[in-house]
Amino acid sequence: MEEIGGRLVPAALGFAEVRGSALPAAGPTGVRWLADQIERFLEQGGDPIADDRFVEGAGALLGLLLIEHLGGRTREREGTHRVQLGRFGWFDPFGAIEQALDAEDPRDCLSKSLAVAEREASDAGPVSRVVSIFAEVLGEQRPDLQIESQFELTVELNNGATVDLARVEKVARDQDQVATAEAALRIVSMLPGDDRLRDTQWAEAMARLFPRLVSDRFLGSLPADDVLYREELGHDVHLTLQLRYGPRARYVRRAEVEQWLDSGDAFHQSIRNLASHSRELRLEPIQDGLLRVRQGDGLDAARLVLPDLAVRLRQLSAEGWIAAAPHRDVLLVAPLDGAPMLAKHANDAAERAPHPISGALFSVTEEGLFPVHP
Repeated sequence: MEEIGGRLVPAALGFAEVRGSALPAAGPTGVRWLADQIERFLEQGGDPIADDRFVEGAGALLGLLLIEHLGGRTREREGTHRVQLGRFGWFDPFGAIEQALDAEDPRDCLSKSLAVAEREASDAGPVSRVVSIFAEVLGEQRPDLQIESQFELTVELNNGATVDLARVEKVARDQDQVATAEAALRIVSMLPGDDRLRDTQWAEAMARLFPRLVSDRFLGSLPADDVLYREELGHDVHLTLQLRYGPRARYVRRAEVEQWLDSGDAFHQSIRNLASHSRELRLEPIQDGLLRVRQGDGLDAARLVLPDLAVRLRQLSAEGWIAAAPHRDVLLVAPLDGAPMLAKHANDAAERAPHPISGALFSVTEEGLFPVHP
């Protein structure tokens, strides 16, 4: 369980210890024990802090019980933990515990949550049904594309496109299977790489262009005929371009950029757009001078290339600064003497990330970015 249960395992062990027990048996016995703990906790009453601790521990145990019963594993993104069940199924065990605590009949509520989890594992749940339909349509319309990874209703394809299926899920809730498949087809028809897809014109592209950092490994995973525009930053990190359409995005092909040459500079336009979305940087301290840039908009790693990043960091300290972009949603920065600590955190984050970039370090100066070599 430690390998597939991840951080749920210590949280569940701690929960059982606080409740004065060893971990219960798996299956129905474990679920009944958990239901007993929910009822006892409600009888005792508690404050918001106690509620949060109970939800954390009981949710972790529920997640492990479901993994053992249905197969699957825990997944984490940006501090959010979920349980992946079956091929496309996802379940929030912590939300299920919160619902049980608020319900008039906690046992019945927990039972209904377990039924949802079982449907998720068989491609019939709220998430798995939608992703399964999307995968089927994708296979029929675009056999060159496959789902490479998934986190709940967000899927990433092997051509680098990110697709949010929330709208398809809304259709699935309100309408039938045919309408759901039609909604999925509309999304598939917009994916890049189809010969029927027209090139985006510069006037439309200007406001939608943003930089995106990727690794050598990512570029090597793309089909040979899918040639993306890219600039090498150093180490194994490259800068590509994306056109962002709300929750969806697609990479820009080199041919498109060549088509735009008479209209403008795509690379510098993407940097200008990123700067306009980065007027203020949220810097969260991690430890001992190590900071994390966290805007939460999917552009954090790309902020490594902000032209004024060095100037902003020098407002915090006149010392030199180094940075790393381990994956799309993380940019780590630290003073020069924090290089060992930064390298460790960056490599750990890259190893855990579903879409890693690199643990490599860069020196952030007013003259530009420079790779830091061991």
